[in-house]
This record gives sequence, C-alpha cells and structure tokens, in this order.
Amino acid sequence: MKSQRMLGFILAGIIVIVLVGAGLLYMANNRALSRQDELNDAITTNQTILNSATAEKRVKEAEAAVLAQQLADAEQALAQVGFRDSAESIEYDGILFSIAKDTKLQITNLTATAPLAMKEGNTTYQLTTFTVSVTGITPSTIFSTGQDSASYIAGVVDNILAFVDAVANSADFDTATIQSVNISAPEPMTNEDVMQLIESINNQIESNLTDAEKLNKTEAQIAALVQGKLAAMSSTEIQQLLEDMGVDKTTAVITIKIWTYKEV
Repeated sequence: MKSQRMLGFILAGIIVIVLVGAGLLYMANNRALSRQDELNDAITTNQTILNSATAEKRVKEAEAAVLAQQLADAEQALAQVGFRDSAESIEYDGILFSIAKDTKLQITNLTATAPLAMKEGNTTYQLTTFTVSVTGITPSTIFSTGQDSASYIAGVVDNILAFVDAVANSADFDTATIQSVNISAPEPMTNEDVMQLIESINNQIESNLTDAEKLNKTEAQIAALVQGKLAAMSSTEIQQLLEDMGVDKTTAVITIKIWTYKEV
C-alpha cells in the first residue's frame, strides 16, 4: 500500500512537472512569436523607410544631374561668348549687346581676338577683331500662312542690316571697319508647313491637359479647350512655344575690326 501510494505521488509530481514545463514552453513560444511579430513589423517599417529614402535619393540625384548639366551649359555658353579681360573689350561688348537689343536681335556668340600690335611709321596701333553671331528674336505670334513666315524672315534680315548700319555709324566704332557680313536665312514656310506647325502646337497643348480637364469631354470640346488655352497665352509664352517647336530663324555672323592707338 505504501509503495502504491508513493508511486502515485511520484506520478502526480511528474504530471505537475510536465504541465508546468508545458506551460513554460507555451509562454516562451508565445513570447518568441510576439517578438517575431515585432521584428517583422520593424523590418516592414524599416523597409518602407528605406524605399522612401531610396526614392528620395534618386530624385536628389536626378536634380543634382540637372543642376550639373545647367552649370556645364552655362560654362560652355560663357566660353563661347569669350569676353576678354581688358576693360576696352568689355566696353565694346556692352555696346554691341545694346545695339542688338535696339535692333531686335539676340547675340548668340561674341569673341574678340587678343590685340595685335601694328606699326605705321612712328605710330603703333592695336588691332582687335570681333566676331559677332546674331539671330532674330522668336516671333510672338503664330504664323497663319506661309506669307507670315516670309515676312518674319525678311524682317529679321532688315534688323541685321540695321545692326550693321548702327555699328558702322556709331561714334563708339569710329575707328572700326566691318570686314564681312554673312547672313543665313531659311526658306520661308509654305502654307502646308504652317498647318503642320499649328497642328504640332495644338497637340503639344493637348498633351499638357490634365485628366480632370479632359474628363467627359468630346473631341470637339477638347479641341475648343485647346484653342481657349492658346488664345489665353501671352506673347512670351507663345515665343517659348515656338522656340520649343524649333522654328527656323535667320542668323548672321559679322566680323568687325577695330583699331586703337597704343601709347608707347
């Protein structure tokens, strides 16, 4: 009897130990699962942050690339202009830009050679050669016919001749001679070319319409919306639009030689 009772106690003890162990294992497992869920949540959150940071990094890299390209373009443009360090050259540069503005032209390139010493008897002169590239200002209205294009081109040619005349008659260039004037004028657009230009402009404006603007609208209504936006554009916006369309412009390269007295 005693041995059976003892055996019962032992079995009961074993059962209690097993139950307690199972309970502890269950609790440990729950804690492990809970910790795993926390880790999974943390991983998901960190991954989201990482993805956002990666996307933001790509945007910043793209912006940096654009800024770098703009800086390179600016440096290239400055090199093409080629302003000289001498105050005299800078003075002439400013006068030429002023004359170009007055004659409705844009200077796209301006270079000056280093002064070349030339002697005439006992007098020494300096010869500086300026090369000026000019182009017409982009029209501020859209051509309606081929005749509009022809008139625009002829007008730019007149402006170039006015620029040359202004330089030749300027007191600031009284010791200068114009060595050459090379004008390059494109062929005037035909009526068909103008119609294609207008179609390209309409397509460009339509492509910029938002989905909300086009919602539930027929083709005719969208076309009317495009025309409304076109009519509301300022002359500056139209100039930019035509610039983007690549409208050919008349250009000219003018070579000017300037003699100045050099004190010995």
